[in-house]
Amino acid sequence: MTSGSKKSSTRRSFRAGAAVGLTLFAAVLPAQDEATQREATALVEAAFAAARDATSVDDLARARERFLEVPRRFPRSEHPRLQLRGLALVEAAALGRRSGVERQAAGELLRVLEREAESEWTPRAHFELGDLLLMRGDWQNAARHLRLAREGALGATGGGGDVADDALERMTLIHRLILRPLTVKERWLDSRSYLPTRAGIERPRGVAADAGGRLVVTETNRAAILDADGAPLSARDLRGAVRPSHAASGAPGVITPDGVTAIEDPRTVSFDRIDGGDLDRIVAAHRDDFGNWTVLSRRSAEVLRYDPQGRPLETLRVAALTQPIDLAVGRDGSIHVLDAGTRSTPPSVLRFAADGRFEEAFRADWRRPVALDVDAFGNRYVLDAGTLQILVYDPVATPLAALGPVLPGGQELRTPEDVAVDGQARIFVADSRLGQVLVLE
Repeated sequence: MTSGSKKSSTRRSFRAGAAVGLTLFAAVLPAQDEATQREATALVEAAFAAARDATSVDDLARARERFLEVPRRFPRSEHPRLQLRGLALVEAAALGRRSGVERQAAGELLRVLEREAESEWTPRAHFELGDLLLMRGDWQNAARHLRLAREGALGATGGGGDVADDALERMTLIHRLILRPLTVKERWLDSRSYLPTRAGIERPRGVAADAGGRLVVTETNRAAILDADGAPLSARDLRGAVRPSHAASGAPGVITPDGVTAIEDPRTVSFDRIDGGDLDRIVAAHRDDFGNWTVLSRRSAEVLRYDPQGRPLETLRVAALTQPIDLAVGRDGSIHVLDAGTRSTPPSVLRFAADGRFEEAFRADWRRPVALDVDAFGNRYVLDAGTLQILVYDPVATPLAALGPVLPGGQELRTPEDVAVDGQARIFVADSRLGQVLVLE
């Protein structure tokens, strides 16, 4: 289960948006007309505010239009030195990707790279375009733009920060999942272990990973956050902790008998049952960029959607679901559900589009599948506790790898209970008998 299917550079830019007015004059040449600069700044700051407050795709579209007002009102032919136009186009493109207008977003990014003067926003434009191309399967052009993004970000004042790190993450993903197989090499070459006992967890039963490899690890009555090297960051006792929830952005949480509880603050989100009362026996939960939830519960053989306060929005009814036990959401918003089946119905993985439409289901010779995750390319990772294996399938259900019981590097699975994949396609397995989280890389 993934706690963060993607680092959102768009989200980070929203947080930085409040500082745009403070850093404004550093972003333009001294000769720029001050009145134009003030007007462009006001438009950009209003667009950032609208994006921060967005609660739906329609809200994102309106925020995007606010960003696009900057190049419309201040075209390059009349204001060639206005660098805020580049920022507005990059942010509009990022929102376009999130709201499903990728073709227009690509055009806006190319406009920044081909027509605007090079600026501090150029590496971000390369990154967004590279990421877009990567998700559309054009990994060669994606790799070129990601390399330029990283080089430009590292050469910028302040060392490049998130853009450089995110570009490296995507380049590592290309290397592991595309280039290694092309040269007949294994995708995962080694394994090592994290010891969550340092955070007071003796028998890890749940694990989630964000894009950068930060982990949430749980056992029955405790949860902890570990950094990408396995060092504890925070921990707390949580009665009846089931497994981590996952989220497109924001603080990690843990599924508990009462709902989803945050690790770093005491708040719990509870969910209403469609027929009244509180929903219990939750086994998986995902929070999207707008704070809305997708939830699985043993009370219902359905996929349930809720608003940020836990009020029901819709139910995805699928007759084929018998015993859904895990859920993962892809970067494109697709919903993947692991159904454990019954004595008469074999286990399966089902996929829904982001809008809830059922797309496909596939089955394999699994003995006791217990957990599921999905990577940035849409590959599915099924943890089969019956065979002590992690089984990897591409988006059309073609088998890619079978890892275990003995993993690369010699580690051996004993009682695996949960699986997670980070932004570099590293695999994390919580094994309660070993008392470890195993990392395949």
